Amino acid sequence: MRNVVIGLMIGLGILTLGGGLITPYSLSSQTSTQYNIFRIILATYTPLLTPISSAAGMRMVGGGGSQGIVPILIWLIAAFATGIAIRDPGKSGKAMFASASIILLLWIASVFLSAPTWPDLNSWLVEVDLLTSDLISRPIDMISLFIIPTGLAILTAQITQLKRRPIKTEASMDD
Repeated sequence: MRNVVIGLMIGLGILTLGGGLITPYSLSSQTSTQYNIFRIILATYTPLLTPISSAAGMRMVGGGGSQGIVPILIWLIAAFATGIAIRDPGKSGKAMFASASIILLLWIASVFLSAPTWPDLNSWLVEVDLLTSDLISRPIDMISLFIIPTGLAILTAQITQLKRRPIKTEASMDD
């Protein structure tokens, strides 16, 4: 359990840092800091939700510009680091799947919890409609969000685990 939590922290840390670095966001002085946190979470995780579409040159969820291959690289780095750190395929897969799930859940929560920061209810409803319809219309991204990083974390952990085992040669088998 401890290794899964460590892997989860590594995955979430890399994903949050990577998302924060590629998404410039300025705080609004018109709203309280508590609501600004939800806007920052929304801005940070939005480019990470559609890595395949972004690599294909499509716009981000919500209409932002394409980030290119950077979001998919962030996911791959997080999965690779999780697999290397844990070195157990099962635990690495669980940690990376949990990281992807938490990113998606935090994004959904931030969409709804940032409602008070919008000028009026209609602009917020339009934004929610735009975000959800964009996300639902990209099923490949939703599937790849869970499968690719989880699979890479498992594969990396398996390779790391195999490299740690001593290779038996004929000379060592004779002993």
